This record gives sequence, structure tokens and C-alpha cells, in this order.
Amino acid sequence: MPTQPNVVLFSVHKDAMDAAVRAFASDWPEARTSNLLDDGLFNWVRSAGGVVPEMYDAFRTLVRYSISRGADGIVFTCSAFRDVIDACAKEFPIPMIGPNEAMIEQALDAGSKFAVMATVGPTIPSFSAEMLDVAAARGRKIELVPYVVDGAFDALAGGDPARHDSLVAEKAREISGCDAIVLAQFTLSRAVPAVSGVSPLPIFNSPGAAVAKMRRLLDR
Repeated sequence: MPTQPNVVLFSVHKDAMDAAVRAFASDWPEARTSNLLDDGLFNWVRSAGGVVPEMYDAFRTLVRYSISRGADGIVFTCSAFRDVIDACAKEFPIPMIGPNEAMIEQALDAGSKFAVMATVGPTIPSFSAEMLDVAAARGRKIELVPYVVDGAFDALAGGDPARHDSLVAEKAREISGCDAIVLAQFTLSRAVPAVSGVSPLPIFNSPGAAVAKMRRLLDR
């Protein structure tokens, strides 16, 4: 492995990409990162309401390209493509991690009932299935309570991050009876200060956890 491993950040939205870039710059600046952004995939999964079979070939094509350009590992930043990401991780020889697996591993130590926050509806079933699977593998029974923040993603995409954070915090005020909050998208990491300002619950977000796990996988 090179002294500075090359990690490709595979994103389908620029704000998720930016969150990943910030996390690597903060937590593993020695790594060389390359950004692969295809926002058409985001529009596709949003309009389809979830993953469709044709998306698998699209991801395989882009993963092959990343490997051909020297990728040592790939971090995927979009939570809505869990099944596609899992398929690629099994098919290709380099380390690949989804956006949430490392965060889920951390969050499960915080309790058994979790508020799952998302700003894109299709993220909820994909993320929830992943978290339930990880919990089951540990012999744990957990309860997930979904909270979709309407309008927040469009505010962020429209250049109003303050409104995004405000809407997320407003929704977080509604959370009760849970042990922790999990933010089910990379883009939500920017709202951690706003959420912590209105909720006393532990808050888990994905980018930092993903960086730490990829670093372990690449032995750096």
C-alpha cells in the first residue's frame, strides 16, 4: 500500500461530497482523495423512489473506472444505494464501505431505540434495513423511529444551508422516547450543532466514522 493511499469518494450529490472532503481533511489529511460525482444517480433514485436494477450496472461502470485510476479504497457517500454498494463490495477486490456502516457500529452501543433522521424519503427504508441487519448480526433487537425532514434537502440544494439546519433542528425537537439520534445522510452532518442545540440525546453522523473505518481497512 502506498504511503498516501488513494481513496475515491463516490458521491451522487455535491453536498454529500463536500461533507466527505471535510471529514478526510480533518481526520485523515495524509490520504489522497479523489472525487467521483454523478448527480444524475441522485435524481434517478429520487424519482424512482428507490433502487432499480439498472443502477447496478451504472455503479459497476464507475467502480471499474475508479479502480483503473488507482483507487486503493472507495467510500460511498449516498445512503439510498445500500444494496448496490453491497453488491459492488462483494464483486471488486479493494476495500469499499457504505456511508453508514461505521456510524451504525458506533451508534448501537448507545441504546436500543433510535430516531432516524433523513431529508430524502428513500433513504429511510435503505438505512433502516442496514441498521436492523447489523443489530441482528450482534444478537440485538432495536427499534427505529423515522423522521423525514420535509423541505430541508431542497433548501440545502438551493443554497440555503441555514434553513436546512433550522428545519432539521425543528424536526429534532419532536423526538422523544429515544436513546439516540442517527443522521442517515452525509449531508446531515452539517446540522449536528443545530440538533445538539435542541436535543440532549447522543447524535451520530456518518462522515467521521467512515473515514476512521477506511483508515483501519487500509492499515494506516
